[in-house]
Amino acid sequence: MDVQTLTKQEIRDSINNAKHLNTNSEHVRMLFVPNKIGEQNFGELCTTYKTVINQNFDTVVVIESYTGQLQKKLAMPSNKIFETRFGKVPVNDYLRNEFCDEEDDFFIADEGYSKEMSLYTQLPILQSCFSDFEVVSLQIGDYDPAIVRELAFTLDELLLHKNALIVYCCDVPANSPEELEKLRTLVVENKESGLMHYLNSNDKTVKGARAFMSGVLVARSWGYDVEFLDHIESANNICGYAKRTQPQIAL
Repeated sequence: MDVQTLTKQEIRDSINNAKHLNTNSEHVRMLFVPNKIGEQNFGELCTTYKTVINQNFDTVVVIESYTGQLQKKLAMPSNKIFETRFGKVPVNDYLRNEFCDEEDDFFIADEGYSKEMSLYTQLPILQSCFSDFEVVSLQIGDYDPAIVRELAFTLDELLLHKNALIVYCCDVPANSPEELEKLRTLVVENKESGLMHYLNSNDKTVKGARAFMSGVLVARSWGYDVEFLDHIESANNICGYAKRTQPQIAL
């Protein structure tokens, strides 16, 4: 099966027919998905997107780790639209500017832009799930843990009360159960220093760990539980989602 040739309806049907996770989908606002999609992880990806397919979001923020470093540490391409084989998706320029106004390390910059971005992997799936939404693409271009914290703080501040879905692009290998268990323990026990040490470790096998860590920090701040989908035997990368388990205080 070549995922890149599937029609929008075929993708949507695959998501609707995927395994049901018995979660309250209206409480899922974060997804952890692979950087690239292939036959070996498409089934798990569909299971993950099924947690949100019945929702409607105004904006989807796609977070990915740039391979290497960028001069602009938290970069957002200047595109007004992103286009895939399923059509054009407009950029939420207002939200993009809000990021820039919130902290000094956010920039609208094209330094890391390319058609190989994980954004272009996820957009056709998003277009198959949602009929009308805007997007913001954000690349983490620095390995400093302070940048990850800054990103997490800003996502927390700007998106908590917006109708937005956050998609974190990161490859969590399914063939390293001991590393997954280590990550799970760090997440469950809220060991931020351990998570940041892992981020800078040469031994880590998670590709896109900076995006992963920012998602964990936001989930913790929002009172969301991160669930790993490590029960699907055919996957080479483990997906996940974050769901709200604590009531939020209305402002």
